[in-house]
Amino acid sequence: MENDYYEEVKNQNPDNNATPILSVAIIAYNIEAYLEAAILSVLSQKTAFKVEIIIGEDCSTDRTREIALLYQQKYSHIIRVILNKENLGLTPNFIQVQNACSGKYIALLDGDDYWTNPNKLQMQLTFLENHPHFSASAHQSTKIFENGNPSQLFGAETDAIFGLSDTLSHRKFHTSSLVYRNEIWKNSGPIPSNISSNERALYPMLALHGNIKYFKESMCVYRLSGANLSSRINYKELETDLHMLPWLKNLAPDFPILRFRSFLHLCMYTYGSKIPFLPLLRHFFLFTLFSFSYFPKNLGDIKWGFLFFLKRI
Repeated sequence: MENDYYEEVKNQNPDNNATPILSVAIIAYNIEAYLEAAILSVLSQKTAFKVEIIIGEDCSTDRTREIALLYQQKYSHIIRVILNKENLGLTPNFIQVQNACSGKYIALLDGDDYWTNPNKLQMQLTFLENHPHFSASAHQSTKIFENGNPSQLFGAETDAIFGLSDTLSHRKFHTSSLVYRNEIWKNSGPIPSNISSNERALYPMLALHGNIKYFKESMCVYRLSGANLSSRINYKELETDLHMLPWLKNLAPDFPILRFRSFLHLCMYTYGSKIPFLPLLRHFFLFTLFSFSYFPKNLGDIKWGFLFFLKRI
């Protein structure tokens, strides 16, 4: 996939009817202030392969749909907007967009984020082409806070290779950094439609098919704004993530369900809005109980989870 000529995506030949090599999947809902920057960061990528952009517009109440359609009109050979007739919600919209991707690879980009390195897609795709046993690649991201707090890096500052066990705990990389093989989605997906945390299902699904390469370079911006799911989700919504466990067990009978379930219960009381005491106690107890499936490595997690439990009381 390497050659001597790299062209910005926006300059792709409109008469080229070849199937795209890579699809960029964007879900969009009420992000009028951010969507343009996301689209432009894709159009400015320099690649030696054809790229398409699929935007799932989920009946926004602001100008998000208008912005998406303006860019589709200007770059109709690159951008396709899926216009939902009614609001599907985060996960059904995510699934719909993934299903619409025709490329050999899929790159995820949250509509309120943007890429900062014009060579990131080429770098990730070249790696995957040269390493067919890897399921995906990801990279460092820079978190920026709209409340004025200083920016900070999201993940590790060294190159890494992540396996299945790394996807069963806190995220090692941000969603908008991921490029993965579409064949895995087609063969193992879709993820369950009745969950809240798409990446918590997608990452282990990918890791079941191969390791994930992580690049230490920061090549995207992760905005911490009111548009993020993490800023508005509550513990009841996070409880729906338990629906992914039977699906993962079906994909791989030896999947470490209890270990992953422990982590999901931890998330239910450490993320999102304020949680009442009884659900807090229940999820702390279940987190602790299921963590003994990986004793004694669980002891450090229990200590951290207990300290957070005390903060929530």
